[in-house]
Amino acid sequence: MRKLMRRLSTMNLATQMVCVLLLALVLSQGIALLIHSDERAAALRTIVKEEFLARSASVVRLLESTPASLRDEVLRAGGSAVVRYWLTQEQVDATGWQQAARDRLVVPTAAPVASAAATVEDTQATTAEFYRAMAALAPSSTESWEALTADNWSLGRPARLMQLEEWNGFGLQVRLADGTWLNAVYAKPASLMPSPYDSYVPLGIAALALSLVAVLTARRITRPLRRLALAAEHLGRGEEVAPLPDEGPMDIRCTAAAFNRMGERLRRFVEDRTRMLAAIGHDLRTPITSMRLRAEFVSDPDTRQKLLATLGEMQAMTEATLAFAREEATQEPTRTVDLSALLESLCADLADLGWDVAFSNGEKVPYRCRPDALRRALRNLIENAVRYGERARVALTKTADAIEITVDDNGPGIPEADMERVFAPFVRLEGSRNRSTGGVGLGLSIARSIVRGHGGDIVLTNHNSLRATVRLPGLGPR
Repeated sequence: MRKLMRRLSTMNLATQMVCVLLLALVLSQGIALLIHSDERAAALRTIVKEEFLARSASVVRLLESTPASLRDEVLRAGGSAVVRYWLTQEQVDATGWQQAARDRLVVPTAAPVASAAATVEDTQATTAEFYRAMAALAPSSTESWEALTADNWSLGRPARLMQLEEWNGFGLQVRLADGTWLNAVYAKPASLMPSPYDSYVPLGIAALALSLVAVLTARRITRPLRRLALAAEHLGRGEEVAPLPDEGPMDIRCTAAAFNRMGERLRRFVEDRTRMLAAIGHDLRTPITSMRLRAEFVSDPDTRQKLLATLGEMQAMTEATLAFAREEATQEPTRTVDLSALLESLCADLADLGWDVAFSNGEKVPYRCRPDALRRALRNLIENAVRYGERARVALTKTADAIEITVDDNGPGIPEADMERVFAPFVRLEGSRNRSTGGVGLGLSIARSIVRGHGGDIVLTNHNSLRATVRLPGLGPR
């Protein structure tokens, strides 16, 4: 049961609602059936018994008020497919009486008329079915007569009743005014009673109606939820997302409104951070220029050269910061491109510069991204591989849920402790701080920022050399 509930909790909302409603329906109907089935059967049997006795009392009165020559017609008219009447001169023991009653029930009547008891049951069987069912029954030695009391019998004369459980009926003996005995039997075998499966038809109709309502309700709820999930995915990939419409149930509208507010706050935060970064980089230009002019008047050549080198490095870092801020502020539109073609052209351009760069996959891989930004991130990784590892081998693989781009170099790799540290801004493992052997330390930071803006990440690992793996979510074109 626990495994079933765990599996149900992972299904979509429409399936969960249908399953829960159907389970509630089955449980409620099952409990109601257990509670009321015995009471219903007992109530129906009591009603049938009362109508059988009332009909028999009417036949007694009719027999005593008609000439003896018409008694046979009265007995035939009073009978039906499930009820028989006949006269005897004396009382008969229970077993013999049951045999006589069965013999009369299996003989077809000339014109069967539905009895009141059969009407109450509302399950009148065909005559042939009734005869076959009665022929299969035998008298029971466990049945016996019991005297009727004034509460159950409207006539003021002795009468006795037999409960025919196996026949699902009753037997009756009443003494008439002339001393003869009226015998009456009502029988409807269990095989002719309405099947309990008949109640499953309305249950099935109710289940179908509830399932339809559940599916329609779930679709009304899940449609804005799917729209919200798609918008969140686009926002996580750095794309421009239009505000979600204010529609659906109240809870969904509140969620959509909160998402719209969050998106607006994120946009303002990024814009403020970019403006602040650009302002800092711009304002640093003036004091650096001023310090460069003053360094020119330093008389010691060695000191002057060191100061100018340091200021040159500071200026390079400032220019890199400004370039990064300008690119961050530029909102490049998202579109679908062929990643394989993008990588192939990038590698070809770098190879034309004399770099040892090769791309080993030409399979077409459509992907929705900001191509210029992604191209810059991949270029930074490839340049790092060539600069520190002499060459770059680029490969593209596509899985069911992701796209991976690997860049392998021919270098010694880097220590495990520095795998994450190299992504920090202005961090360089090459300790000379010489720009001829490397940049200012923003390349990997910018690359990871761009890739994470697409919902992916960059991971560095050592495989006899250093491998940079760009993992992008496999969303495909939309």
